[in-house]
Amino acid sequence: MRIATWNVNSVRVRVSHLAKMLINDEIDVILLQELKCVTQAFPKGYFEDLGYNCVVFGQKTYNGVAILSKYLVEDIRLGSDIFNSNNEARYVEAFIKGYKIASVYVPNGQGVSLPAYTYKLNFLENLINYLKNEIEYGELIIGGDFNIARSDIDVYNPDAWRGKVCCTNKERELFESLLEIGLSDCYRLIFKSGIAYTWWDYRHLAFAKNYGLRLDYLLTTKNIRVKNCYVNLDVRAQYRPSDHAPVIMDVE
Repeated sequence: MRIATWNVNSVRVRVSHLAKMLINDEIDVILLQELKCVTQAFPKGYFEDLGYNCVVFGQKTYNGVAILSKYLVEDIRLGSDIFNSNNEARYVEAFIKGYKIASVYVPNGQGVSLPAYTYKLNFLENLINYLKNEIEYGELIIGGDFNIARSDIDVYNPDAWRGKVCCTNKERELFESLLEIGLSDCYRLIFKSGIAYTWWDYRHLAFAKNYGLRLDYLLTTKNIRVKNCYVNLDVRAQYRPSDHAPVIMDVE
């Protein structure tokens, strides 16, 4: 089964980009983030015509997550049903072909001195506590934009980014705590030391210069065999792209 995650940065703007990738990369399940539309405005019919079942948790202007699957989708749960007092559309999960599969959009944090940073840390702690219990019940795959560069190798200029949001010690510690509950960083399973950024600023020719960060991940429980994992740079190179590139993996 081939699974992808992509921060689409406005799904209605990137419909053709998404459809092209689904077909060219032969994606079975894709996890989307930053839809930037309410649930009812998601172009569901378009992707159903391509053979995908769509699970959408949208929000006006901001956030929004979705799962598109060629397989039957069951036992859907939204983040608003799981995380108390959090109604933002940042998490959705479903049971697909024997796996619990989730799409997550972790808050950016904006700046370390701002309330948004504290909100990000609290969101991560709640996510860890929730998944810790879920892992006990079977095979889990979670993908999304975590807005954390895991280590210096995941940052084009570590010294310039040190201590800034997405690269703070606290964020990285929480990401490692997420792995310690029983999850693997699938790209690092395949490439121990490879550089593969997934986000580039729209400004300053960042993509052309490869001034990027690795912020997007596919994570699995250790009982799932990952055969391959890669970043699709071609999607980021298209006209009017998202600022993120998809991460794609094959599992048995």
